[in-house]
Parts: sequence; structure tokens; C-alpha cells
Amino acid sequence: MTQTSIPYTGMKGLSRLFLTYMEEYSRLAQYYAGDWRKDSSYRKVANKLTDHPIDRRALVSVLEEQNSTWDNEGPASKLREADALAVVTGQQVGIFGGPLYTLYKALTAIRLSERMSSLLARPVVPVFWLEGGDHDLDEVRQVHLTRKQIWYQGHTPPETGNLGSVGPLSFNAAIDSMRREIIAQLPPTEFRDDVLSTYYAAYHQGKTFTDAFAHTLRALLGKNAIVFMNPEDIRLKELAAPLLRRELKDFSSTHAALKKTSDLLEENYHAQVHVRPGNVFLLHEGKRQALYPEKDGHRPQFAEHTRIPFDKIDEIPPNRLSPNVVMRPLVQDTLLPTVAYVAGPGEIAYFAQLKPLYAWAKRPMPIIFPRASLTVIEPRVAKLMKRHDLTLDELSGDIPGLMRRRVLDGSEIAHAFEKAYISLNQCSDQLRPVVNGVDVTLRPSVDATQAQWRKDLLKLQQRTERAEKRRHQQLQAQIEYCKEALYPNGNFQERIVPALYYLAKYGERFLDQVYENLDIDIHGQHQLLTIT
Repeated sequence: MTQTSIPYTGMKGLSRLFLTYMEEYSRLAQYYAGDWRKDSSYRKVANKLTDHPIDRRALVSVLEEQNSTWDNEGPASKLREADALAVVTGQQVGIFGGPLYTLYKALTAIRLSERMSSLLARPVVPVFWLEGGDHDLDEVRQVHLTRKQIWYQGHTPPETGNLGSVGPLSFNAAIDSMRREIIAQLPPTEFRDDVLSTYYAAYHQGKTFTDAFAHTLRALLGKNAIVFMNPEDIRLKELAAPLLRRELKDFSSTHAALKKTSDLLEENYHAQVHVRPGNVFLLHEGKRQALYPEKDGHRPQFAEHTRIPFDKIDEIPPNRLSPNVVMRPLVQDTLLPTVAYVAGPGEIAYFAQLKPLYAWAKRPMPIIFPRASLTVIEPRVAKLMKRHDLTLDELSGDIPGLMRRRVLDGSEIAHAFEKAYISLNQCSDQLRPVVNGVDVTLRPSVDATQAQWRKDLLKLQQRTERAEKRRHQQLQAQIEYCKEALYPNGNFQERIVPALYYLAKYGERFLDQVYENLDIDIHGQHQLLTIT
């Protein structure tokens, strides 16, 4: 596999805050726990974690039990050691393993934990947080394959509200229909059926979104490569409940702290998370409902006349409490001894708002480490890009503009018509004084004639350019093919395409080459991995 990289600078679709974090961390230092490039940052957080112990016995017992169900028993027990730390990452439990960046996040966490174990001379365990508590079903029930989105249709959200947390939902017969549709869309290679039965066997009736996702990621990463954590377990919810209840009681403090930081960020950047009072959801009447603080208590989002009085907050059962995007990292780092969190661009942006909340929660904020970012280039795409001298950045733009630059701008046609316009103007300039000398009233006729000549010449130019473009239809088709492969739906490949697609096409050599070449040391760079 040939490997290169390109700077994040200039890549479209990345926030200014993320680019600053990658290239000029010092400008954002006040919002984070430490510079992710410096060893001293991790040592500092590790020392703080030593002074802020967690309930390891309860935590590890749950993790060992959970991981045994996913044939992944080994690594969780390492967290029993008093000085053991965690490198954490996580993602929503996307169907059929989710997009490529899920795999990249997990691999980054594994590599970073190995480095931290050596650096800190203590056990550092990679942990993957299985985010099944969210209620947005549409975000996790689709697979994008070859310009087609395939949806799991087994559950339909109601017109009002939602189906509650997605993770515990069990697949019904619709998963078999989805599987058949996926098979029809995948290339009929020698690897396809084996890949589906080996890596994606858990996607069948009766399995939940969370269980199927965990089984699949365990198969992709290998046994005991990373600890999986399902925070929806009632025993973990009991450990997190005091923090969430405190947020419900002290929402005004967290809101004020969050708003102050967000307002400061907004002076130069875009704040990722919308700030509002209250950061806890309630599982109520089968729905996951935001809790809105009002004068007489908290009101569930879809229950207009229901109130939870402030003095009854401690009576809310732990299994009904669920953190929002703001509180989720705080719950995570209350349960785990997190020295570093592996984050994508959007997560890096919203962590910038959270530092004062870590102080409120009396927990050390982890170092936020950027996940590896890659674009996979298939052999045919690489060949076409080389033939037409195409770059990844160039293909991120619009096809008509790219075709104009490639086919017309600076071409013989462009030069010929440019010379014609110059000659036309020269002819008009030579005629004007002669005609005016004969009869000054003919001046408008000269101007009108010149305008008509320019109009006719423009029509001829447009017809010529259209004819030239038709001659280059094959070039355009090849450019469009490359663009769709690298920027499906105009988005980053890693955010759309699942590992399933490349595994079905190239077999285990795809995984082998990604594992071999994924590099967490290419700071400020986006990797290009060309499959061989």
C-alpha cells in the first residue's frame, strides 16, 4: 500500500476551531486540559487521576460480564489495578458497524493506549463507549453503498417523540430484508459471503443495536484488542445517577458556566453545542425526553402537564436518567480513569465548551486526542487520478468548475476566442472615427454593430465549448467516478462509507493494510491509503 498525507489546511468541511486545534493549539489552550502533542500533558492528567480514585470494583465487574457476552473477556480485568488508566473513545451504535471513522477511532485508541502505557509506566487500557442511549434512530439505521442508502425499516419513530434509547431495540424480520438488499448492492466477489458471515453475523433477528455493534467491532478489531462498555447497564447507571441528579438540582450553575465559555468561544469560533438550561434526559412513557427546568420543577419534553418537583429528584430511578451531549463526557469520566479521549473533529469542537463543567463535577478533564483521519483510494481510482493528474482537494469541488478548468481554461479554444474578441474591438475602434467623419449621427450604429458582433461571437464560443465538452464526456465520467468514491454525497468518505464495502470487495487484506498503515503520529495531516 502506498501511503501519503495532505495537510488539513485547505480541506473543505472542517471547522476553523478544529483546524486551530490541530495547528495552533496555544490559541485554544485555555479551553482544554493540555496540548495533545506533549508527553507532559498526559503525565499531568495521570497524576490528577491518582488523586481522584473511582469505584473500580463495581466498574470492572460490570465490564468483565459485558465483555464476556461479546467473547472479549481479557482486557477489562486490567482496570482493577489501582494505577490503571483508560484511553477512551466511543460512537453511536451504527448498523452494520457504522461508517469507516468508527473503525479509525477504535484503532487510534488502541495505538494511543499502547503509547501511554510506555510513557506513563502503568497499565493504560483502551475502552470503547457504546453509545446506545441516544434516541435518534435515523442516525444509526442506514448503510451507504454505491450511491444507495439502505435503511433498516423494522422500527418507525412516532410522529411525536421517539422510540426511546436506540441501543436496546431488538431487530425484527426487517433486518433479514436489509441484509438481502445489502448483498444485492455489494460487488459479487469471492469475499462477500464470508465477510458477512464472519464479521457481520450478529445482525439478525433478536439481537439489539448495541450487541450487534459490539460483536461486529470485536470481530473487526480482534479479540481482546479493546474493552467495550455499554453504559445503559443499570449497574453503571446507578454509579452515574448521583452526577445526573446533581445536574438536575444545580442546573443554573452548569448553565452559567457553559454559557460563559460558549460566549467567549463565539467571539472567534462557532460553538458546537447549543447551550440551554438542563442537560439530562428522562426515559418517560417509552420516550427519551429532555427535562426542562421551570419554576415548579422539571418538565419532560413531551409531557406538558407533568412536573418532577425539585425535592423529588433523588427519587428518580437511575435507569430512567440519561445524559445529553454535554453530560455524556462527564458521566464517562466519572466512571472511568480517562487519561485521554480520542475524538473526531466535531467532538474536539464541543469539548472546548466543557472544561468548566469538569471543574464543577470535580473530575480531571482528559487530553483530547484527534483520531486518525483517512481516505481510502482504490486501485482504479488511483490509476484515474494519476492519468488525469487529479488531487483529493481538487475533487472536493464541483464537477462543472473542474471540467471548465481542465477542458477549456487555457486551452486552444480559449486562446482563439480571446484573440477574436481583441480583433473585434480593434476593428470597431478603427471603423468608429471613419464613420463618424462621414456622418456623426451614425455613431450609435457603430456601437450597435459592435454589440451584435460580440453577441454572435459569444454564441459561437458557447456552441464550440459545448461541442468540446461532449468530446470529453469520458473524462467527465471518470472524474465523477473518482469524486463519488472519495466524496460520496459530497461528504468525507470516512463519514459515509462502511468498512463492510471494502471488506466485501478486497477481503481481509483491506483490514491488514489499514492496520499496518494507520498512523497516529501524522499531526495536522489527513492520510491517503491506496489499496494494493
